[in-house]
Amino acid sequence: MALDELSDEQLLEGFQEGRQACFEVLVKRHEDRIFALGLRMMGNRADALEASQETFLNLLRRSGSFKGTASFGTWLYRVGMNTCYDILRKRSRLPVPEETLPEEPTRQTSIEDTIALRADLARALRSLPDDYREAVLLHDVGGYPYEEIAHQTDVPIGTVKSRISRGRRLLAAHLEQPGRASPSKPHAS
Repeated sequence: MALDELSDEQLLEGFQEGRQACFEVLVKRHEDRIFALGLRMMGNRADALEASQETFLNLLRRSGSFKGTASFGTWLYRVGMNTCYDILRKRSRLPVPEETLPEEPTRQTSIEDTIALRADLARALRSLPDDYREAVLLHDVGGYPYEEIAHQTDVPIGTVKSRISRGRRLLAAHLEQPGRASPSKPHAS
């Protein structure tokens, strides 16, 4: 049987037995999804790439901690989320140099609108409490059903639904804050 025909769990077992090629297939299979998670949580491609690489390094280091109570994909997504949280926590302790703050553009195009909206959404996601952000990302981005999220996070389904609902409300409130530039209107000079 070819390696890419094996399940994630079989590949992980093969890697734990010393077959490096199994790890490479796991990375190929999940790298786009983990990068997308990093992009949503970190807000830019460079940081998303760093988070993705760190996630797979964590997989190398902690492959033995996979218990099989959830699917490997769910477990790896959780490792990715935790990796992003760790990076964000470390950075929140560092001062942001003034020269790295973006200048406000005088006029926006539709591409700029899209970039601005993504940046706003990333900031809004980072502003959520960790429990809410995790539930929203697992459900709305990862596509996981309530039951799987409840199992993975070890909370009742009702709590998962509540966190998703409250997280969405907080996201909407953050994105509708007065003073936030509307993407469709040019900034005043």
